[in-house]
This record gives sequence, structure tokens and C-alpha cells, in this order.
Amino acid sequence: MATANAPDDNKIVDFPKTETDPTELIRRQHVEAERLARLAPGEWQLWIDGSAAQLGIPRATLEAAVKAKIANREKVEREAKAEARRQEVRAEKAEARKKRQAEKAAERKKQEKEREFKILRELPTQEQERRLDAIATRLEEDPAVVRDEFEESAPAPAAAEVVELWPEPVGAEKLLADLRKQIQRYIVMHDHAATAVALWVMLSWVHNAIATHSPNLIATSAEPDSGKSTLLGVLGYLTFKPKIAIELTGPALFRTVDQIHPTLIIDEADTLFLRKPDLLHITNAGWIRGTKVARVVQGATYYFDPFCPKIIGSKGLAMPSTLVGRSIVIKLWPRLPDEGIEDFSFKDDPEFEELRRRLARWSADNAVALADSKPDMPAGFRNRLAANWKLLFAIADHAGSSQLAREAATRLSQSPSEPSWGIKLLVAFRGLLANRDEIPSAEVVRELTADPDSEWREYKGRGPITQRQVAALLRPFEIYPVTIHPTKRATLSPRGYRRSQFADAFARYVDPHIRTQR
Repeated sequence: MATANAPDDNKIVDFPKTETDPTELIRRQHVEAERLARLAPGEWQLWIDGSAAQLGIPRATLEAAVKAKIANREKVEREAKAEARRQEVRAEKAEARKKRQAEKAAERKKQEKEREFKILRELPTQEQERRLDAIATRLEEDPAVVRDEFEESAPAPAAAEVVELWPEPVGAEKLLADLRKQIQRYIVMHDHAATAVALWVMLSWVHNAIATHSPNLIATSAEPDSGKSTLLGVLGYLTFKPKIAIELTGPALFRTVDQIHPTLIIDEADTLFLRKPDLLHITNAGWIRGTKVARVVQGATYYFDPFCPKIIGSKGLAMPSTLVGRSIVIKLWPRLPDEGIEDFSFKDDPEFEELRRRLARWSADNAVALADSKPDMPAGFRNRLAANWKLLFAIADHAGSSQLAREAATRLSQSPSEPSWGIKLLVAFRGLLANRDEIPSAEVVRELTADPDSEWREYKGRGPITQRQVAALLRPFEIYPVTIHPTKRATLSPRGYRRSQFADAFARYVDPHIRTQR
């Protein structure tokens, strides 16, 4: 039972009296106009008459309110779409700007790396590794990726540098014989010279891995048109990673060698090393592994490696003795009409390719074993001469050609260069003191210049040699004029030389020199 003050749920609440409450009427008009405006387009016209009657207002009034609501909603939607489009355009512009910035940053990185790579190519390979890591760190990139980019930016290797290994193990004896045959197919040279050249070709393929000394191979002839350029062309298709250079400079040599470690082929070197002392010094430095050339690049000192096998072509042998002493000299001869020598086309062919592949396989299989070889030396092979031939003898022993190689070495090592004035004078003293214990300085000069055709009559083109010049030539051997017993013609004790002073110099310099001349 409901109390007197409790609301009765069954009682219908009277609809607000809109005629006495204008505010409520206006609110109801807005609500109904909003409801009708949300209906599907045109549907509101089906309901508007009833709604206007219920609200007690003219249809036109409610219709105007509905249309105003619809127009306002459409305006809001248009503005929302326009704003959305503006935001989309702003996002697209921001993305494009971000993309352009990224592209500019990538281009700046690319240009910076190109500048750095250009500098790096001027530096030693060991320094390149360190600098590449620093570049990657600074640019916040993967060091491996930076290294790959640096390698890809380098010039592509020549076709002859890319050598596919021969599929089967290669016998050294057959390989050596085939190399000799291929060389003598185009070049006139003695058999012992062909043996040395073939061994040197094999050396070039193991050189970078195991060589301690790097004997130059000098091809020379008395006159032009004797096959020097042909030999260098043939060797360009047989040696490891050949690189031909004309009118080479010292810096070009050590930079090229340090970067690619080729077999360097230097043609037309008739007076090259006399005209370019820096090239001579660097070539001599490259005779032994580990000797580096110091150069300043952009204010910092770097050390370049000039160690590589080198072939030198020259008419005559107008080369410094220091270079010749670090070389194996091959003499070439003009061909005779009846000599079966083929014309060389200076083009690669399947025979050269096969030999390169066999050389690559042979070196891959045998380089480590050759590194520990200690070949026997022929009599008189010591110091630099022994160092020049050590690895060649090791290769010959491996190929079963020990005697052949040593005979070739003995023939080729018979002093192809003019001995120094000091050695010539020691040889002369060997004869002057053969039957006496001492000799006055004046007598030395008289006997040296007695023969009208003697070279001592025009010492260095300046007239007869003098006592002072004799003393100067002997000084490096630690032989000095001393007081000796007077002769019948002398009233005072003269200055001169005793045979005992020369014993050590004869043993160290004259005896080896005479042996190599035999």
C-alpha cells in the first residue's frame, strides 16, 4: 500500500505545459530537430508533420531547424574532412621532408666515405683496416659493410688476376717442364736461362705467402729486337697478378705494391734506375720482406710495403750494381732464320689459362711445405747470391730438378755486372803480391799503369791512377799504407803495402769474385 507521500509508479506524469514554459518548448524543438536531422537523408520529411503537431509549432519552423541542423552537421563534417586532409598533407610533407633529410644524410655519408676511401687508397693496407673501423664508428655503420663498400669501390681486377684452381693436384716436375716449353716457344734463350725463368714464374705464385727475399728478374740483351718485350709479355700471362708499368716512379711503385701486391713488370728500364734514384732505393728496399717505406700523408707518417716480385726489361745492363746484385739476370738473343720460334700475339689463350690454373693449384697445395725448405747451396753461393736463389732451389728440389737448377744458377751467376773499382784493385794486388811480401805505393802505380791499354791509365777518365787514389780505394777494406823496407832505389823507408794486410780482403772479396767468373 502506498503511503500518502510516496510516488505512484502507475500514475502518468503530465507532459510539461509548454504553453506556460517557453524555455521547455524551445529545448524540445532543438531535441526533435536534432533527432530528425540524424535520420537518413529525406527520411525526416516523413516524420516532420507529426513532430510539428505534437510540439504545437508550425511545420516550417521545425523544418527550418532541421535543415539548419543538417547544414551545420555537413559543415562540421566538411571541416573535419578538410582538417583530416590538411593533417594528411602535413604528414606527407613531414614524411617527404624526413625522406629528403635521410637522402641528404645518406649522400653526405656517401661523399664522406668516398673522400675517406680516396685517402685510404694512398695508405698502407694495415693502416686501411684501422681507419675503416674508425670511419664505421663515426658514421654509426656496420664495420663489415664499410669494408665491403671500400673493396667494391676499388678498381676491378684484370681478368688474368681471377684464376680458378686446377681441379686436380699438379705435379711440380711436369709443371716446370711445361713452363720451360711455353717460354721457349716464343723466346730465344739458353736452356739454363729458361729453367731459371720457369722457376721464377713458380716463385711468383708463392712469393706473397712465404718468400723472405725477392730476387728481381732482369731480362737484357746487347741490342734491341732480341725478345725482351716478348718475354715480359709472355710472363704477363704466366705470373701471379701481373702489373705492367712504364717509366715508373718511386711513389707509384710502393703505393701500387702495398695496395695489390702484384708481380710488377717494368719494361724499357734501360736508364730508368740511373735517372730515378728514389725508384732504385725503393726497389732495393723491396728485396727483403719487412722493409717499409715511410711517407707523410696529410701530416701523418705511414709505412708502405714495397715487397713483391719484379721483372725488369732493359737493353744492356746500365744499372747500379746494388740492383743487379739483388737480381737474376737473363740474357736474350735475336732469333736466327732457322730457329723454330713462334710469333707471340700478346693475347691470352687456353694454354696460358691452363698453366695459370695449374700454377694456382700447385702453389695452394705446396706453399706451406716450401716455406720450411733449406736447400743446399752450390760452392760460392753465400750472402745475397744465396738469398736470391734459396726459394728457387727449394722449388727445383720439389720438382726433382735439383742439379738442373744449380747448373743454371752457376751459369747465370758469373758476375754479369762490372765489378767495382775496389774489387778490381784487390784483384790487381793479388797479382802484384803473388811473389813478394810487400810493395811500395809508387811501385803499385808504376805497375798498374805500365800497360798502355790498362784501365788504370785512364782511371775514371781522368788520367793515370795516383797513390792517393789507390789509398782511397783500399780504405773501405781497412787497408792503409804502412812503412815498408826500402828498396835499392830508395834512400828512405817508403810507404807501401804488405801482403799480410790483404789476407782477409782476398778471402772475402777476391776469391768469391774469381769463382763467379769461372
